[in-house]
Amino acid sequence: MFSPKFMFVIFTLLISECVPRSIEEDDESFLTPPKYTKYDDLVTLFNKLEASYPELAKVYSIGKSVEGRRLLVIQISEGVKQIHPERPSFKYVANMHGDESVGRELVIYLAQYLLLNYGKDDRITKLVNSTDIHLMPSLNPDGFEASKEGDCESLKDYVGRSNARGVDLNRDFPDQFDKKKSNDDEYLFGGRQPETAALMRWVLSKQFTLSGNLHGGAVVASYPYDDSSTGKECCVESQTPDDKLFKYLAGVYASRHDLMKRGDACEPEKFTDGLTNGAFWYSVQGGMQDFNYLHSNCFEVTFELSCCKYPLAEQMPKFWTDNREPLLAFMEQTNIGIRGFVVDETGEAVKNAEILVDGINHPVRTTEHGAYWRLLLPGQYNITASAPGYSSPEVVTVTVSEAEHTTANLTVHRRPRSLAAVDFSHHNYVKMEKFLKNLASSYPDITKLTSIGKSVQNRELYVLEITREPGRHIPGKPEFKYVANMHGNEVVGREMLLLLAKYLCQQYTSGDHRVQTILNSTRVHLMPSMNPDGYELARVKDYSSIHGRANANKVDLNRNFPDQYGPTKYNKNPEPETLAVMNWTLSIPFVLSANLHGGSLVANYPYDGNQDMTNGEENLTPDNAVFVHIAQVYSNAHHKMHLGQPCKDTSDENFPEGITNGAKWYVLAGGMQDWNYLHSNDMEITLELGCYKFPPSEDLPTYWEDNREALLEFIEEVHRGVTGFVHSHIGHGLANATISVSGIRHPVRAARDGDYWRLLVPGSYNITASKEGYESVTEQVTVPVNGSVSLNFTLMPDDPQHWSSAYDFRVLDNIMNKHYHTPLEMYAELAELENRFPDIAEFRAGDSMKTATLHELKITDDAGSPEETKFHIALISNLYGSQPLGQEMLLNFARHICTAYQIGEPIHKRLLKNAVLHFIPNLDPLFGKVLNLYDHTEKCDLDVMEEEFGSSLYSYLTKKNLNSLSNYTREKAFVGLLESERYDLILDLGSGSEDVTIPNFSKEIYEKFAHKYQDNRTPSNKYPCKETMNVQHENLLDLIYERFNVPIVSVGLSCCKMPLEDDIAWTWRNNLRGIMKFIEQANTGVAGFVRNEQGGAMRGAVLAVAGSARQFRASRNLAHYRALLPPADYRVIVRCHGYRDQMLTWRVVEGVVKQKDVVLRRINAEEIPGGQFEDIPIPKDPDTVYITGLSLDRDSAPLPETELTVFPLDSKRPISSNTSDQYGRYVITLPVTYMGHEVLISAVNDGFITKSRHVKINSNDNVTPNVLLKLEKDDNILGMSRFVFVMVAGVVGVAVVVAGAWCFAHRQRAQLARRDYHFVQLPSDDKRPLCEDEAYDIVRKPYYDEEDLPPSETDSEEDIVLLRSEREWRPVNDE
Repeated sequence: MFSPKFMFVIFTLLISECVPRSIEEDDESFLTPPKYTKYDDLVTLFNKLEASYPELAKVYSIGKSVEGRRLLVIQISEGVKQIHPERPSFKYVANMHGDESVGRELVIYLAQYLLLNYGKDDRITKLVNSTDIHLMPSLNPDGFEASKEGDCESLKDYVGRSNARGVDLNRDFPDQFDKKKSNDDEYLFGGRQPETAALMRWVLSKQFTLSGNLHGGAVVASYPYDDSSTGKECCVESQTPDDKLFKYLAGVYASRHDLMKRGDACEPEKFTDGLTNGAFWYSVQGGMQDFNYLHSNCFEVTFELSCCKYPLAEQMPKFWTDNREPLLAFMEQTNIGIRGFVVDETGEAVKNAEILVDGINHPVRTTEHGAYWRLLLPGQYNITASAPGYSSPEVVTVTVSEAEHTTANLTVHRRPRSLAAVDFSHHNYVKMEKFLKNLASSYPDITKLTSIGKSVQNRELYVLEITREPGRHIPGKPEFKYVANMHGNEVVGREMLLLLAKYLCQQYTSGDHRVQTILNSTRVHLMPSMNPDGYELARVKDYSSIHGRANANKVDLNRNFPDQYGPTKYNKNPEPETLAVMNWTLSIPFVLSANLHGGSLVANYPYDGNQDMTNGEENLTPDNAVFVHIAQVYSNAHHKMHLGQPCKDTSDENFPEGITNGAKWYVLAGGMQDWNYLHSNDMEITLELGCYKFPPSEDLPTYWEDNREALLEFIEEVHRGVTGFVHSHIGHGLANATISVSGIRHPVRAARDGDYWRLLVPGSYNITASKEGYESVTEQVTVPVNGSVSLNFTLMPDDPQHWSSAYDFRVLDNIMNKHYHTPLEMYAELAELENRFPDIAEFRAGDSMKTATLHELKITDDAGSPEETKFHIALISNLYGSQPLGQEMLLNFARHICTAYQIGEPIHKRLLKNAVLHFIPNLDPLFGKVLNLYDHTEKCDLDVMEEEFGSSLYSYLTKKNLNSLSNYTREKAFVGLLESERYDLILDLGSGSEDVTIPNFSKEIYEKFAHKYQDNRTPSNKYPCKETMNVQHENLLDLIYERFNVPIVSVGLSCCKMPLEDDIAWTWRNNLRGIMKFIEQANTGVAGFVRNEQGGAMRGAVLAVAGSARQFRASRNLAHYRALLPPADYRVIVRCHGYRDQMLTWRVVEGVVKQKDVVLRRINAEEIPGGQFEDIPIPKDPDTVYITGLSLDRDSAPLPETELTVFPLDSKRPISSNTSDQYGRYVITLPVTYMGHEVLISAVNDGFITKSRHVKINSNDNVTPNVLLKLEKDDNILGMSRFVFVMVAGVVGVAVVVAGAWCFAHRQRAQLARRDYHFVQLPSDDKRPLCEDEAYDIVRKPYYDEEDLPPSETDSEEDIVLLRSEREWRPVNDE
């Protein structure tokens, strides 16, 4: 018998042989020798792998590159030759930039690793058995072959990075924000590179679940979206509906990659946890990962794997070690979330069914086998399926766990046809009338047929009302309408409404829950034909003519409505059909409607016209977000509209996502949808239902299938936004109360019972209810993603003093006895504030040349104390003398702030601790003239007929159209204030509109400031606003920003330039909150000091916001910077001459001024860059001490072959010496007796000045590390040191100057001696040596001019001297 101990040993050995090996023991023989696999070698390798593992591997190509190389993919999965519908598909795509080669080789390694270790490693075996894996080493094989190993950056002209045609493949995919995009093949594939088109077709044909895109040049995980709707180059997150999931997926990779998760592998860029949103990092238009997510089921993340794009091959084993675990872990995420099959009631697979997850607006589709995979994070989800021609199942709640995926199979049911074949026919007036009357009589409990008027030819304009309890408006139930056949020959809409009417009635009575919900909660009005006369003239199979388009008076009804830009010849006289629809619309509080047309296929939203009536110029409503949303609802639900395909005769038309702004398509005046929006609560869009205006009846079933779901979904949109009641304090409904949304200049009015509906997209809003004679009430509300939110208002009777006590600290002067102040009165009021509030107010009038011209009131905490660290915000008024209203608001706000501070209101006290407020009124002296002529009536269109201050300031700054009679004193003073005060922000209080104008620079910042004002002010309906465009004013704001770095935000307080004096108080009440919220921005931002490493003030430092023109300069004294910024994430670059740029990331939080001091490091500062060179190995010898360090030049470049010698301090006899290596590194050995002693190190190198340095030897360790020796260039000149050369050159220079001066002085004297002489060239035969004796004599003779006039009696011959040979001299008289 064997002993138990022996048996245990044998058993242990057997078990060890059976247990699968760990990853550390896995086969990685492919790593040696390290090399890059070129294209031909890759073909050979993949063929070998396929042959060696026929049941696991399959090699195929998705296409060819520009130069004809195959785009190879190796598919790895158990039973690879069979179809496995239940397995999700995964892919890695690498090397789309040909010179980013690490990912390429890693994918090749990964393919070998999976095959070599299948069946040996449980983890690998499970992954291959459960996942359909596709590995593509190179999308750009041409670029790879053109790249150069060892190059860390792209070659010139991006050779290698781009494909063989010089195109960046990661900019070549369709982009969601491309204005010309559509979903047709011509757009998707037209003009694409062969590599791009091949990959797109691969992705669209194969339903991948998860994907990784491998790049180089950084070390980070970047997730979608890569592009954003803002158009900004960086720094703005562009989130997908699956943003949390994408962050998780990216984190799976990054958290397992030691270098990536640090986030600082490739400085100066830094990424929190090694993750970034693509668009926040930098915007990529036409990127591959966005395409995957938007056009397929595939969730793709981009992984940047190396700082160096094409490192040496010897480094690849290290890259494999760093990335092996992240690569595997990311692949395993393919199996998270939910999965299953969608079948019909017979068990047949349903292809292309959408899997919808409540709260996540991104469906995935089933494969041809009905299978789906939906990646989700752990949690509970409500899901359902939707397929054309099928009814959706009840919503299923599923729980996703962390451990494994959840299976949820869904069954859909084919939808029975409720409409008979006879219904799909064309209905002329008689048939239509009969059809409608039959419905009304058949369903009396839910329908009511009425006529809203008659056509020109006396036909009834029928409207069928369908709802529970028809015939009256029920408070709280919204009103909806469809109007069709406005153009008589566009008939599809007419037939769709007849079919819809019958469908709603039948489905309601048969118990269809969805239809019952619609009709119980909504009053639906269907008008099949607005132009029955035109229809009778139209002809079947009319594709595109205008026969029957107009009414019987030959008037186009969609040009016959009143237009916002004035009357036209087509709308001067409204037609009876137009009048009937207008009266009907105004009699019922419609919320939403659509106008059904034909001749194209698109959802068209307002406005249809623009001011210049120019085609192609977009003109958006204030509710553009809502209109775009509801247009997309219809387009996306329509089977074809969302494809954006043009009609055959209009191939140049392009409608991305199947929607368009009317004016951008083509302009028209007098349209019905614009009139609805401008004159009622109704938001209407125009639906073009098909290219064929009058198609044959056999096409109607297809039109119905295409439009049925869209018609229903559009009706359901009436319940999106905010709804409620406005009551008086005693409970009565307040009819006609105004409902205003901050930031959206389009109020709606309550119905007769006080009920209202306001369509809004999801988000938070400040909503104000107001009515004349009542105090307005503002509430904040959040509109949910789905459905609406209820918000009721109770208004109290108006009491100005009550309002003042509640909102204005009972400063009754702000609302009582209001009038326009003269300039002197204004200054007196501001000076009085200094007297009343001396601790915070300082009136400046004449303490400098600037304030002698432009007086100002400064308000801040502890007036007179240093203000360098506070924000400086100016409030200015009367930039234009014709806009005096702002001056009164300026004075009111000064009183408001002072009073609030005095009573201890914390918000205002904190504001004044952070900021200095400058109140500068009376900029334009023309206001005095305006006031002298004021007759106490409103002056809404005031024109002063002279150049106003804003205009003259623009002329002064641009030096154009200058007034020669003006010395521009006030303009110079204003410019002086801009330069000296360096305002962080200026608020210009204007009037004549309710618009806000901001500089065109850094718009992303100042739009948020503008919204702060707009979202918190109450719009007024007292004075109608007119469209205004002051280009010069906009240019002035841009010029001041550009030249002085001072942003001005100009707000319009009222649509009237100079309203009645009684309305000044109302204007104040409407604008106080907006002004206050705007000024409160001083409580949000970043501030700090900019220092160097020694603590010195960096007064020349500049902080620039990346992606913006905004710069912040350090102050002249303390080098303090102030960055007034709205809440957001910012990347900031700090620069100062002679110092290294520093990249900062700021997260600005509302209501917080963060203190962020900046320390700059001098360029070439002495330091050893960590990790740049490996340390020289040092032997362990206890009897020796070592000095290690670097020998560098002035620019910190290594200096090889530097001779280093160590001397004791008391002797010139060297102790030891050595020479630096090629990296400038050195090690000097010394006897251990020098430990703790100080020595002198001397560094000598040819061409450099010898450098010596005292070094204290480490007393605790035998190594004294990091001794830096920086050598200066030897600047000897002509064998002399620079100092000696400069001295010698100086002496020589002085000597030359002295000699030159001496010569010049003698020359001057000679010229003075000869100025009475005339010098004439000697004859050629009389040229003799100058120094020959008696060659010349000076002879004094008279000189005559060319007129031979003799000298006068006053002329002295002694004054005329002629130098000539005596032989040639002859007096004039002898000639």
